[in-house]
Amino acid sequence: MLKTYIQWFGVSILLGFSCMTSQASEAKHSLNIIAFQANTPGFKYESIINGQLGQVISGMQKDTHVILASHTSALKDRDVINLQVDVMHMTRNGELASGGLDCRFIFNNESDADSAFFSISGICDRLTATPTGTVRKQALLPRKMLSDPSASFNVWLKLYDNPTTGVAIYTDID
Repeated sequence: MLKTYIQWFGVSILLGFSCMTSQASEAKHSLNIIAFQANTPGFKYESIINGQLGQVISGMQKDTHVILASHTSALKDRDVINLQVDVMHMTRNGELASGGLDCRFIFNNESDADSAFFSISGICDRLTATPTGTVRKQALLPRKMLSDPSASFNVWLKLYDNPTTGVAIYTDID
């Protein structure tokens, strides 16, 4: 009987610890994503930008314009974020053509009981409207570790930069 009680007590402690660890790593976070288009060809984007969203936009407005900005809340491990900004045109031939950006991101919570680790990866389609239809160029965004959300300042990491199109995408986690 004592042996059974000790085994049950040990399992209860392990299960309780496991639940506590799971809850700690399952905390919900917000992800901020912003995409820019350079006003002039060959614009050099920084790898890291510090500041709040408004400061980042203000600091970039001389050389770029914002394509999209998004704030997602309550993200959990393996959530998919779908962001699209798109303009549909009718071509001279009566065909429908799109111009814009269509991205799918995957958020990963790789935290453990002691540390917070997050990453993001994804795929983006750059859509260009032409007289004959839509030209789609796909870009893979490899896994990138995000900054520590507990830091007292915002760190925006560059996820993607295409010097030919002038498009860059940054992210920050809260």
